Amino acid sequence: MKKILNLILSFVLFFSFTLKPVYADDINIMPKNISINKNNIIIYGEYPVISRLKNVSFQNNVNKKIDTIVRNKITSYSQKTTNKIEITYDIIEDGNILSIMIYFKNIYNNEVTPYSINIDTKNNKYITINSYFNANGINYTNKVISSKASDMGVTYKKVTESTPFYIKNKNVYVVYGAGSITFAQKGNIIFEIPYKNLNNYQINKETYYKKSQYNVKMVPLRDPLQYFGYTMTWEPDKNAITVLKNGKFTSYLVIGENRYSDKNNKIIRQLEFAPEIKNGKAYVPISYFSEILEMLFAVDINENIIISSYTI
Repeated sequence: MKKILNLILSFVLFFSFTLKPVYADDINIMPKNISINKNNIIIYGEYPVISRLKNVSFQNNVNKKIDTIVRNKITSYSQKTTNKIEITYDIIEDGNILSIMIYFKNIYNNEVTPYSINIDTKNNKYITINSYFNANGINYTNKVISSKASDMGVTYKKVTESTPFYIKNKNVYVVYGAGSITFAQKGNIIFEIPYKNLNNYQINKETYYKKSQYNVKMVPLRDPLQYFGYTMTWEPDKNAITVLKNGKFTSYLVIGENRYSDKNNKIIRQLEFAPEIKNGKAYVPISYFSEILEMLFAVDINENIIISSYTI
């Protein structure tokens, strides 16, 4: 049975083209028909084949990735008792970004399994949520979705790098297939993640230091605060710093004392270390920005720290 299925797949996936090319600028997206009706497997529809990318090697890699998604999904369906599956796709173009959405719909129960591939056609590279938003992309996306899910009356399901999404008008749209977080009859559930609501600041690797025995990252306080619109007031007699935002009290900390206050001037917790002065600058654990100021932080592949403010 497996050999027969592989022969069917080889014929269908490599020789069944339609002759209806669709163009996105200079890029050619051609539908490729698929039709399988064997024992318990009924699969039909179409998926895209990309051509005219400037980098042929990257183009081949993208098409191979699409082909692998389809093949693996068909194999998984062949191992189940009964399946009637419709394959469809969408192409969304946003400047240099091309989003490819592939949908597998179970006709018997209306459940949909989506997959996505997002590419930068100018720079010939794949786009992930983190690479698009920067290192806090998934953290930010989860914050937005966890807030919106309860308002929509659907189950919150954590976003990962494999969660399907597309990009339109610079915003990210996360797609949950019908039946994955609510009743299938409601169709696909899509969450908009606004690009403009995330503001990133980078602390270069050379400008922070670690408490070696604990590997805690101590970061300069003033520059990130100023970038995000905060001001600092130094009280030399108390060795203390008051942090304000738009003239309103936000936080209070004393150099050498592991006591951090929130905007209500309440001691909410101790962090890994107390604030320190080094080379005339105040440093705090990076957790100050997440625990006290309710921001996000992550370390990128170059060991720079990305701090992000966001609104929902």
